[in-house]
Amino acid sequence: MADITYEILKDVAALKRVPILTLDKRWYLLVPEVSKTDEIKYWEGQVNSLLKRQGQVTNDIKDVKKIKKQLIQDVVENMEEDGDDARRQKIMNQNQRLIHEAKDKIAALEDEEKELPRKLAEANQRLLIETVKMCYSKINENKADLEVLDKWINATRIKLKKNLLIKQDKESMNEQLYSGMHNILGPELMGLLDDINASE
Repeated sequence: MADITYEILKDVAALKRVPILTLDKRWYLLVPEVSKTDEIKYWEGQVNSLLKRQGQVTNDIKDVKKIKKQLIQDVVENMEEDGDDARRQKIMNQNQRLIHEAKDKIAALEDEEKELPRKLAEANQRLLIETVKMCYSKINENKADLEVLDKWINATRIKLKKNLLIKQDKESMNEQLYSGMHNILGPELMGLLDDINASE
């Protein structure tokens, strides 16, 4: 079997259009747990953890944006208040620092959010390739077994034909012998001889 690798197939357009395998029920029918190789298990884990991370990043971005919005609201409200006490200034400084941290966190999460689909697609493609390798390995193994079975079936068929001919010859010979004895000895003596022969 030719070695099917990610490097050979990574630029094939059709490979990029394959849906996420671990979200497809048909994949689980194709690859039951008992058939999974270590490589399939590894890439299945990678795909699932990247899917989970993708969902987490999306939620984290929403949460951090919500916090940032609340911090900005607090800054605006504190600016509208009269007076210039140190406590309020400390809160303002802290809020501004947190707003900057939130901006940095959002930027980092958005960068990760952009990168995740590429990582997920690659992991999914690698999972597909390992799946294909496992399937072709089974197909080739079955082909070899089928060749052996075909040879056995053909040999058995020939043997069966020979044995059927031998059986027909023996049945024909028995009929001729019995018929010949019956014609010579008659039904009464043949009946007695049949009884004696059957008792032995």
